[in-house]
Amino acid sequence: MELSHISRVLSRANTWHFDIDRYLDPLVPAPRWNAVPKPVAYFLGYRAERPKPLGNIVIAFWSLIGAFSGVALVASVSQHVPSFEARHVPAVIGSFGAAAVLEFGVIDSPLAQPRNAFFSQMIACLVGVGISKLFALNPSAEKYTSLGGALSCGVTTWLMVLTNTVHPPAGATSLLAVTNSQTAGLGWFLFPVMILGVTLMQTAALLINNINRRFPLYWWTPRSLSRGSRDLEKHRKEAPDVPSRYEDSLGELRQLVVGRDEILIPDGVYLTGTERKILERIQDRI
Repeated sequence: MELSHISRVLSRANTWHFDIDRYLDPLVPAPRWNAVPKPVAYFLGYRAERPKPLGNIVIAFWSLIGAFSGVALVASVSQHVPSFEARHVPAVIGSFGAAAVLEFGVIDSPLAQPRNAFFSQMIACLVGVGISKLFALNPSAEKYTSLGGALSCGVTTWLMVLTNTVHPPAGATSLLAVTNSQTAGLGWFLFPVMILGVTLMQTAALLINNINRRFPLYWWTPRSLSRGSRDLEKHRKEAPDVPSRYEDSLGELRQLVVGRDEILIPDGVYLTGTERKILERIQDRI
């Protein structure tokens, strides 16, 4: 009887799903790229047209330049911060090496986007330092350092999955915050160290990745944050079998929609730069 009950619970668990963006997205404003100067918007990842694909030779070249520049920037700046020197902060936390691979080598991955890169490291700091200090309350804490590191990595991974902020380097940060004596010795000061490092790495990524490629693909979510898109998504959830006023009988977007926050374009329709500019001028007047 008990086994049957456990089986039913596990069966129901297969369908459990928590989407934090369902609650956060309505609070996040839609980007207004049309209000940002074109050169600035370009280096923030905005493109009026879909970028052309590049061969892996070009990608490898910019990955080399980017990874070197990103890690070197973090290390050189960190070494010249007085408060870092006073606390003997490492020139660069080891997890930034893994971050450089993501931020410059696989920039199309959701794992490399700014939201993941920043919030994952904040979660890692909170969990890693918290567990490190908790274990330190035990006089025999050194015997359980590895166990604490494993727990820290596990909890950080759990929280990243639930918050849609998975970023593998953060797992390394949470592990180092417990098992590495130099990193663990920073305590809560690990927060400003990681904030500065992530900011510098992201700045380098925005400058270098946008020379020949595009970064980021999105700042918060790949889903549209415009009100029109939210209404469309809400309609699809509430009445999945009934097309909205924007869709055809197959559920495909059937018309181009110009809204105050965003321009919705049907699949398969690609606008030229001139066409995009015309729509943006209309959008400015809404």
